[in-house]
Amino acid sequence: MSSILVFQASPDINLTPITDRLWQAKIPHRVILNEGSQDLWVARTEDAEQVKIWVQQWQAGELSAKPEPNEMPWQVNAQQQAIAFSRFPVTVMVMIALWLIYAAQQVGIVTQLDWLLDAGLWSGEKLDFTSFWQNDLYRWWSPALIHLSLMHIVMNSFWWWVLAKEIENSDGHRALIFLSLILALGAGYAQYLAVGPYFAGLSGVTYGLMGWVWGRQYRYREAPVPRYQLPSWLFPFMMIAMVVMIMFDGAFGGLNIGHESHIAGALIGVVIAIVWPINRGVLHANSVQDNNEILKDKGNNDDR
Repeated sequence: MSSILVFQASPDINLTPITDRLWQAKIPHRVILNEGSQDLWVARTEDAEQVKIWVQQWQAGELSAKPEPNEMPWQVNAQQQAIAFSRFPVTVMVMIALWLIYAAQQVGIVTQLDWLLDAGLWSGEKLDFTSFWQNDLYRWWSPALIHLSLMHIVMNSFWWWVLAKEIENSDGHRALIFLSLILALGAGYAQYLAVGPYFAGLSGVTYGLMGWVWGRQYRYREAPVPRYQLPSWLFPFMMIAMVVMIMFDGAFGGLNIGHESHIAGALIGVVIAIVWPINRGVLHANSVQDNNEILKDKGNNDDR
């Protein structure tokens, strides 16, 4: 999925009333001057239907100056929230699974030994590649679903929700599933080679999702609207924070943080973002706008 073209108008039509409404509702959008038309794009798929309704009201002269309170995105009712959640089911299902498993851990239904890698198969040597196939296959993914404290799962759940729903909304369900599986395996295996089987948590995956978002934001930097509603500085900031934590842990110790999985996850996310094909059609509207501006400037110069 990508940014959505919701409306086209002739160049002489003033789109200010509808764009004012979108700014008031905090809906990311952009108007592109195309050949013989103005194209209104919105960044999020879930906003498209509401914007089309407002466009129809505006054309009929029925659009009020300000949105009604019940139209504001942050004031949706429970039914509307359920509809919104249905747009990113993978994100929601993983979130629910994380908390159900954590609750099961607290009452003894799930034990860490059943979900973590088998310590008995580890030789005790770092960079031991021999036990990869000896472990049950599911154990290379299940540690990502295990969390060792309430703060651990709260932080990972927060970042999963922030990142995964943006990726699922923009790139689709299958892309999020593929990324999560690859990142869980890659980050987990890096941690295993570095320190052995005693690790758990989704943080390697979330760092990988940050790397993916940063890489895709860069590759879609010329798109008419931002690909994700996330700041471009998020990934560099988290990388700096990670380096600070590594230095602090090296100096004082005791943090018990899987730095290796964080580094591996971030690198894998960036690499996949670079090699994954991009949708050239999303960039076309912006290139058309640039060409039109060049032609317009040339025409103005010729008139002089």
